[in-house]
Amino acid sequence: MVRISETENKSKNRQYKTDSDFDPQYFKDIERKTNIWSCIQCGTCTASCESGRWTALKTRSIIRRLVLGDLSVLEDPDIWLCTTCYQCYERCPRDVRPTDVIIELRNYATKLGNISPNHRAVVGYLKNTGHAVPINDAIKKQRVELGLEELPPTAYKYKDEKDDDLKNIAKNLFDLVPEKKKIKEEDK
Repeated sequence: MVRISETENKSKNRQYKTDSDFDPQYFKDIERKTNIWSCIQCGTCTASCESGRWTALKTRSIIRRLVLGDLSVLEDPDIWLCTTCYQCYERCPRDVRPTDVIIELRNYATKLGNISPNHRAVVGYLKNTGHAVPINDAIKKQRVELGLEELPPTAYKYKDEKDDDLKNIAKNLFDLVPEKKKIKEEDK
């Protein structure tokens, strides 16, 4: 019979994280752009959140999980519910900048292949047309009737020009990591 030492047993069952549990790169951009460590969990961000009134988004909970090193927050679909209205940012008494925290979480999650299908579709529209919302023939017609160019100016408008720099930007700017496939329990 193998006996587990009391110290080993405590470390397996502990409810807290220590410095050795954190990947040093995990907080790099978040620390640089926010005051994440100043959060006092007052709840002002969640109380200010218009999206949170109608969805499952609880900004305070996301920040708390992040500070505790819970990496599952990167797979949480709630990080994609933020509308980036910046009300939490403006009202935070400790200048934590919760909107920027969520944006950085989205950036990190996207690098791992975790992006909401709706956001993935918007990136596809931007890549293919230069617009977040496709401009259909009716909109093009209205623009011409108003005396505007058929398409508003974007990098996509110049896609057929011979500028190699522009082609490189168009090619690489919106390339996403393929969607992360969910691992079935029996495959683990």
